[in-house]
Amino acid sequence: MKVAALGRTGSLLHAAQLVAGRGHEIVVIWTCPAEPEYTADENDFSDLAKSLGAAFFCDLAINQQIDELSEFGCDIAISINWLTKLKPDLLSVFPGGVLNAHCGDLPLYRGNACPNWAIINDEQRVGLSIHQMAEAIDEGPVVSKEFLQLQDDTYIGDIYDWLEERVPVMLADAVDGFASGTLTATPQPDEHRQTLRTYPRRPDDARIDWNWNTQHIMRLIRASSHPFAGAFCTLEGNQRVTIWRAHPIEHPGPFMAVPGQICYRIANDPVVACGDGVLQLTNVTVEGIADAEDAKRLIHASLRNRLI
Repeated sequence: MKVAALGRTGSLLHAAQLVAGRGHEIVVIWTCPAEPEYTADENDFSDLAKSLGAAFFCDLAINQQIDELSEFGCDIAISINWLTKLKPDLLSVFPGGVLNAHCGDLPLYRGNACPNWAIINDEQRVGLSIHQMAEAIDEGPVVSKEFLQLQDDTYIGDIYDWLEERVPVMLADAVDGFASGTLTATPQPDEHRQTLRTYPRRPDDARIDWNWNTQHIMRLIRASSHPFAGAFCTLEGNQRVTIWRAHPIEHPGPFMAVPGQICYRIANDPVVACGDGVLQLTNVTVEGIADAEDAKRLIHASLRNRLI
């Protein structure tokens, strides 16, 4: 099949490589500027296009260049994280549709930051859906699904590692399935009670309120860690403290403390009071402090210290 790759991320780059490796022809690669946390950028896509002999574009105005795109005669397209909405006229260029890899159990978790919201919502699993794109966001027919079980120690980086591994394979399998005629797409239900729309999160949304219970704070930490900017607070309202990893522990007996107060330390790990218990901070950084262990020592330098 003649295939177009439209979008961004290392997963799309690897998917295009895998699709080409299975004997399909990648004839055009169309991308736009990458986000800071992405593992591949426009230069990587340009290099891939050169190696495959494919046409290359780095241009947000893809919806205004439908005639040019249609001249490539593609049978199907694969797409991840295109920055703007792809219009119906563009989607109709491809007889097999535009296959999108979406980290959500469609029709649940349509939209943005779906795996982050899944952790925050304490879901038992996160879905990965391959679907044909439609005019409305994430509402096209579903081709295939896989799931990752979420544990109390699953961080957003673990989900991204899983996506990095599975997305290219699932997209390539879908292209194979359409090429052989063995794969069909199932329309999603229309009932709103079966859907959930999630909206983008900003780095500021990861600010910790130590009055929350330990599990709520832990879910925010896990959902905001690498490759994102991290859950954060300040030390005494001054230096920013980013908490990359932590875990709840039992305080040795009844206690009274102000939420955000440093209670004691375990080895060099600060233990901070929350609304219903304490958290041990195992991986933190402090603004202006280069060494991670020095950052911890600054935090627990006094039992009067507060994380705010």
